[in-house]
Amino acid sequence: MPEHPSTTPALTSESVGDFYDHMGAFFDALYGENIHFGLWDDDPNPSMPEAQNRLTNRMIDTLNLQDDEYLLDVGCGTGHPAIRLAQRTRARVLGVSISPTQVAKATEKAKTAGLATQLEFIRADAMHLPCEPETFDAAWAIEMLFHVPDRIQVLREIHRSLKPGGRLVLADFVQTAHLTDDDWTLLTQGFAFSSLLNTDTYTDVLTQAGFEAVQIHDVTNQARPNIRWIESRYTDQRDDLTAHYGPDFTAQMDELLPTGVSIYTEKLGYVIAEARRPIDR
Repeated sequence: MPEHPSTTPALTSESVGDFYDHMGAFFDALYGENIHFGLWDDDPNPSMPEAQNRLTNRMIDTLNLQDDEYLLDVGCGTGHPAIRLAQRTRARVLGVSISPTQVAKATEKAKTAGLATQLEFIRADAMHLPCEPETFDAAWAIEMLFHVPDRIQVLREIHRSLKPGGRLVLADFVQTAHLTDDDWTLLTQGFAFSSLLNTDTYTDVLTQAGFEAVQIHDVTNQARPNIRWIESRYTDQRDDLTAHYGPDFTAQMDELLPTGVSIYTEKLGYVIAEARRPIDR
């Protein structure tokens, strides 16, 4: 199963940044402070923020950062996961995003939370991280690898930036069924997708990038309810989104979202992946 059809042009890093700059109000309306999915349980009164925090907590617990350890947050969004980590641990964080709007929001959030000395956010391209080798004790990337045209390059950059023995945890969409050219056109133009792996190839790609001790956890069933929440929020926020973006935007979303939901439900899954950089011998 290919990462993407050869007829689909890959997005540039700059176009992904432009996408998030433009779509910030849209994601705020549908997702809230966290621009990512969550993990749902059997709570009779569930909410997206609770599910998102559950995902972030799982990643924090997996990395088990100690006092003063240093995390690289690749694709930091507006900074909420990093802030949650800093509130639960004494680890330091460098967050990188290609979107200047996201970096500005994340920086302001860190100041408001009183965490400016613990958190730093910069604009940078994950394909070419501005970090010295062997700087970080751990790294995470939450729903960003599907945006990049060359995920091996990004993973090698993360590997280079980690200290020997450094830990990595990823949250990512995976492909579970054949995607047509029309599917890819919608995912690329509507949601800034560039590539997807499946669960069978995920380990191989991490290994090619130099990682070991790879574990892939399929949490698709826990992630499915995010779609129902997003559909409901879009209905509730449609008038506000029309006021912000104009009627042409919501008319387009009225067509895109149902098709996107169908693609996600029938052809995509969700994984949490763990790995580490080998200890030099």
